[in-house]
Amino acid sequence: MTNYRVWDKKATDLVREADEDCQKAKRECDVALGLQDGPQGPPTQRSMQQRSEMCGHSNSRRNFIAEQQAREVTLDHKGAVEPVVISSEQAGGRAVRLQGCCDVVYEVPKGVHLLKLFIDRCQNVQVHLRHPLMTSTVEISHCSGVELHTNQPLATVQCDECAAQPVRIIFAEPEHLGTFFHQNAPALEVAIDGQDLATIGVAELRQFVTRPGPQQGSFVTEEVIRGESEYPLNAGPASIAHAAPREAESEQCARAEAKRVEGNEAFRANDFLQAAVFYTEAIRLCPDLHLAWANRAQCFLQTGQAEKALEDAMRCTELAPEYAKGWFRKGIALHALQRYGEAIPAFSQAERLDPKNSQIPESIKMAQLMCRKHGYSTSP
Repeated sequence: MTNYRVWDKKATDLVREADEDCQKAKRECDVALGLQDGPQGPPTQRSMQQRSEMCGHSNSRRNFIAEQQAREVTLDHKGAVEPVVISSEQAGGRAVRLQGCCDVVYEVPKGVHLLKLFIDRCQNVQVHLRHPLMTSTVEISHCSGVELHTNQPLATVQCDECAAQPVRIIFAEPEHLGTFFHQNAPALEVAIDGQDLATIGVAELRQFVTRPGPQQGSFVTEEVIRGESEYPLNAGPASIAHAAPREAESEQCARAEAKRVEGNEAFRANDFLQAAVFYTEAIRLCPDLHLAWANRAQCFLQTGQAEKALEDAMRCTELAPEYAKGWFRKGIALHALQRYGEAIPAFSQAERLDPKNSQIPESIKMAQLMCRKHGYSTSP
């Protein structure tokens, strides 16, 4: 006898399975046709495409921010009694941002490779930079009472909104000075160690660019001119052709000075070999240009060629006996050659000509110590 209830249940199950198969097939077709969210007109499709692109931009932005944060260390010390030494373990290979710091001294010792230095909203802060920055760039903003002492070249310094207490950047060598971009920073001051400070900032909301001028210790400032892409048109070394010496008696000497300026640009970028090439071209054009001899001596010192540095420094002192840097570099070259007793008179002459330079007394003491250590006479 036939059990209709069993047959009815089987029929119901078969119908349900057939419906499920139909729904599955429909979903697969919709996916293949891009209709999984139902039929869409052009406006809806454009909206969904834009939303997808925005999600992609957001993800890229988040990834970029995360990458930048991974490459940056933020320090915010206040009232530190002892100098804060930034170590390679702490910040090696990354940018350092000093943010909201107050009453503290920072040391970046030799051998610590920093990507870049930011000084943001700091008060009464000193920074001693003793190792080249990988980008050769410092940015300072909304600061007062800040001093940056560097014995390394800086290609670019950006200073914005520093209108209260002085913001001072003190370089060890004239060749270390690069380009300064500044906006509303009337408190910005620049100097070579041992020389008078020069105020280069301007109390304007426009952006200005300042570079070393034709005479030692002078600066040239002009408003930044930007092209269609907002890139500064007067930011490169080509715009400082006016830096030829005013006393130049011939076009050849002017060309020599221009080559020396190019050498300074290469030196600030830590390309000492290329800088030496430019200085050599300057000397070839104008053999009496004592600054080129002094500059090339510094390049030779940086590249471990003390004998060549001594020759150039001696030539510089012959051409310009009153130029302190020539005597100082002669002393450094003699010290590098372990001729400590001969270095002391050269350093002493440099000190006589530039008594405010704090590097010179330290060099004299070091040469005297080395003389005593090795049993050498302190007289030439």
